[in-house]
Amino acid sequence: MGKINWVRVIICGIVAGLVWTVLTSLITAFFSKEFVAAVPGGRLTTPPHGMVAFLLVLNLLMGMWAMWLYAAIRPRYGPGIKAAAIAGFAWWFIAVIDDSTWGSLGFVSPHALLVPVATSLPALVIAAVAGAWLYRE
Repeated sequence: MGKINWVRVIICGIVAGLVWTVLTSLITAFFSKEFVAAVPGGRLTTPPHGMVAFLLVLNLLMGMWAMWLYAAIRPRYGPGIKAAAIAGFAWWFIAVIDDSTWGSLGFVSPHALLVPVATSLPALVIAAVAGAWLYRE
C-alpha cells in the first residue's frame, strides 16, 4: 500500500474542481431554471464577481477533498473508475446535504432543488473520474 501523493491530490483535485465548475455551470444554465429563479435577489442570474470567485475556490477545494478520498480508498477498491465513482458519490452526498440547507432555511422550495440534486450526481462522478484519471501514487 503506497502513501498518498499529496502533490497529485492537489493537481487532480484542481482538475476535478474545474470539471465540476464547468458541468455545474451547464447544469444550472440548462436544467435548473426553477432553482435559479427561486434564489432571492437574482443572485444566480447575474452573480457578483466575488461570489463567482468564492464558488470557484470552493469547487476546487471540494475537488481536492474528493481526490484525497479517492487516494484513501484506492487501496481497498483498486485504482480506476470504481474507486473514483465511489468518491464522486461521496462528493455528491456531501453536496446534497449542503444544498439541502437552501430548502431547510426557506431560501428556495425543496421542489426547486430536485433537478440540481438529481443532475449533479452524474456530473460529480464524471468530475471525480476525470481527476482520478490523472492520479498516481
